[in-house]
Amino acid sequence: MSTTTKYTAHLVKLLSGDVPQSISLLDWEYLIRIARDASVLPRMAYALDTDGDSLPEYARTHLISAKYHAKLLAQQVQFEATEFKRILTKFHHEDVYYLKGAAYTLSGCDAGIGRVFSDIDMLVSKENLREIEARLSVYAWFSQPNDDYDDMYYRQWAHEIPPLKHSGRGTILDVHHNLVPLISGKAPEITDFTEGARTLACGARVLAPEAMILHSAVHLFYQEEYHHGFRDLSDLHLLFSEFGTQQTFWDALFILAQKTGFGLELALALRYTTSLFDTPVPSTVLQKSQVWLPSRPKVMVYDWVYKRVLQPHHKLCDVLGLTLANMMALVRGHWIKMPVHILLMHTAAKGYRNVLKWVAGKGVNKPDSAKNNAPPGP
Repeated sequence: MSTTTKYTAHLVKLLSGDVPQSISLLDWEYLIRIARDASVLPRMAYALDTDGDSLPEYARTHLISAKYHAKLLAQQVQFEATEFKRILTKFHHEDVYYLKGAAYTLSGCDAGIGRVFSDIDMLVSKENLREIEARLSVYAWFSQPNDDYDDMYYRQWAHEIPPLKHSGRGTILDVHHNLVPLISGKAPEITDFTEGARTLACGARVLAPEAMILHSAVHLFYQEEYHHGFRDLSDLHLLFSEFGTQQTFWDALFILAQKTGFGLELALALRYTTSLFDTPVPSTVLQKSQVWLPSRPKVMVYDWVYKRVLQPHHKLCDVLGLTLANMMALVRGHWIKMPVHILLMHTAAKGYRNVLKWVAGKGVNKPDSAKNNAPPGP
């Protein structure tokens, strides 16, 4: 990755447990700030030896603190998973599947060690969605205030309901019924992903490794905002490294990607994990995935954008062209999620509402406290 900055390169090494000899105390300060901003500081802490004296005291103090933070999050998700089993599975016999950070942490895979996340993602059946939402409300899980347009966006076009927040503990829960927005026309048959799901010792269910990884790739390349792109690409690097030692895994992964139409997302995930993290992917697998890549000019555009947005976004990294790359990724993220006529209507609606709020001030049919829960918009 020719655009990789010095601090990005150092961070990649540190995440593998390798401390570059050239790191100064000032570099340590900068790298800790960058890693914290990119949500990989606890992951870096677990990769390094924080018990010995090989690290500067300043770095060791921050890394040990980051470990405690990750442990607290792991305890939180374990507690919430137990609660959800009690209030959902027991009474409704509903299959609840955990996704992304919660799934990595609960399953104990390498990507879950030191993984931090701001919410818990679960997948349930669309048929039981209203009943599940009602059941959760009995136990103090409530959606945050949204205006009528936002609520319609979630319930008609999206793949999830509005985020729920526990009124006592403050935990945020995202309840999904699919993996990509329904309005995109690309939402898969969800049973293709849940087939072969695993039940963990704690009773929680997670997707099979190939489905977990393909969803991680889809989530990464279907989003519009890439502030956590480096962390998410690190997830994929660890998942590929852990499960990719068996050919049967690669066979299952390619079959699932072909069946669900997400071959491009898998090919991009393989392309950029091997480029930035030097992920140990067999050459035959990389060559096979190239069939899903678009024409050479389009691949060059992808490379220009993603080799920038998938690096840490901290200003200390000083990634050349990052602002433009972020804008291009934002446009692409909306473009692939919505048909053109819906995208134009959505853009107009969001623009009109933003103008109203600018003219009238805060609180145009929507409390300021709910602004962070609005669906993404241009």
